[in-house]
Amino acid sequence: MSDNHPLRGGAEAARRTHNPEVAGSSPAPASESPLDAHGQLRPGIYPDVDFDTYARWPAANHSILKHFRKTPAHARWQETHQEESTGPQALGHLIHMALLEPDRWAAEGPVVAPDVDRRTKVGKATWEAFVRKAGPRPVVTQGDMEILRGIQSNAARHATAKEALYGGGLNELSIIWQDPETGVLCKGRIDRLTQLGPRPFVIDLKTTHKAASTFAWQGQVESYALHEQAAHYLRGLSVLMPLPGQLRRGYAWLVAETEPPYLVRMFEAEDAALEIGNDLVVGYLKSYAECLRTGLWPGWPEGMEIAGLPPWVYKRFQIE
Repeated sequence: MSDNHPLRGGAEAARRTHNPEVAGSSPAPASESPLDAHGQLRPGIYPDVDFDTYARWPAANHSILKHFRKTPAHARWQETHQEESTGPQALGHLIHMALLEPDRWAAEGPVVAPDVDRRTKVGKATWEAFVRKAGPRPVVTQGDMEILRGIQSNAARHATAKEALYGGGLNELSIIWQDPETGVLCKGRIDRLTQLGPRPFVIDLKTTHKAASTFAWQGQVESYALHEQAAHYLRGLSVLMPLPGQLRRGYAWLVAETEPPYLVRMFEAEDAALEIGNDLVVGYLKSYAECLRTGLWPGWPEGMEIAGLPPWVYKRFQIE
């Protein structure tokens, strides 16, 4: 794989840069363990934590809390059953590496699998030689590599994305905090902290198989509870990295399309959406705290309820 990256030097400089106005306070040193002397998680900001380690930390994150949209039983199942990454999630991890970790991309990035028939003697030998050479690097199809390179190239040409990704800032921060209202131990994984103009921002990389129109992205935000995730992360940062005076952190999604022509677009989360997300997260945390206190994680109500058609159908037939 080529060692070239559209903005490699800028990103490496960004990884090393710590701008106090961006961060709000210094992150915990990489050598400091998130576990205290008793093996309990310690609130703090931890760079360079691999995802598998982060996933094992016993704390409430967005992936658990969003299931309170359904029932506490759903949230509990999510908490106790870690699922393996799906194909789209694995591609998402590689897009993160491509945009946020160019040095790692050069050293550990994916290689394209050869198009061979492994049922034949020649094809089998070619494949075995490829596997030996690839070593631990991820193996992707030619189509996936086109997606990765297309997104890299378009991010390098998008002025705002370029500033967000490769200006001063901090990447891949794992954070642990205690929620002030409920006492629940929480965690989050921040893609990037930076500054755009006078304001500090959280940058959250997302992918979409749809065209990133404003209308389509608003639907994605609601469907995947991304406003709740944003509120959860901002709550954690307000505890760990409070900003002075009336200064408020912004939250932006850098959205990468995984269909040609692999365009990127940036959206700032509007205040009203964040307020709704925050109200929902507060409710989820209260429910989570109550479930921890009682040991009960209820599901759907017992008995029988009435169900008909969606309201728009009745409206269509002029039935109130």
